[in-house]
Amino acid sequence: MIHLLWSTINTIIVIYFLYLIIGFIRKGKRIFDTKFKAISIFIMIIGIIQIITYSQVKENNNRVIITENYSKLNNLAMQKVILEDNLTFDINMLVTYSIDKNEFIPIESYSSITGFVSGYTWEAGLFEIDNYKPNEKVEFYATGILKWNLFGTNFYSENKTFRGIIKLEKPVYNNAQKKLRNVNDQNNPTNL
Repeated sequence: MIHLLWSTINTIIVIYFLYLIIGFIRKGKRIFDTKFKAISIFIMIIGIIQIITYSQVKENNNRVIITENYSKLNNLAMQKVILEDNLTFDINMLVTYSIDKNEFIPIESYSSITGFVSGYTWEAGLFEIDNYKPNEKVEFYATGILKWNLFGTNFYSENKTFRGIIKLEKPVYNNAQKKLRNVNDQNNPTNL
């Protein structure tokens, strides 16, 4: 419930900022002749600073490379894991595997936050998992930081740790590499 309240407060501040900008363009300084003059000017200044500095913010891609020691010619499988399920948002992780002789080798993970995420950003941290065979269960360990932002400024950082079990029953296969090999074989007459 606190997450919903935090996202709602952020949304209200953004809407109020847009109201102030449009009002300033239409009415000029008269938009600030209210009993909330100091708050209005503060929100407008912070909003303008956020817009100017947003282009300098470095985006985190939340990709964690687990291993680079695998054959690039193997098929790939992907497994989605929900790390946290809240009322307003979810923290998801997608694990990519290389399939080598009936063994799943985790090669990378990507995590994201989805849903009503106004006021939150997610930064992935550590991800650990072992190799395993189909229909086996394996334990994983993941960390990250959930940042609580107020109007784009980091207000609080919450460290998150997740432990769980993954069982790869029905993987999503990626045969793009196999198709690419077939196209290359057709284009190269010496391989026929």
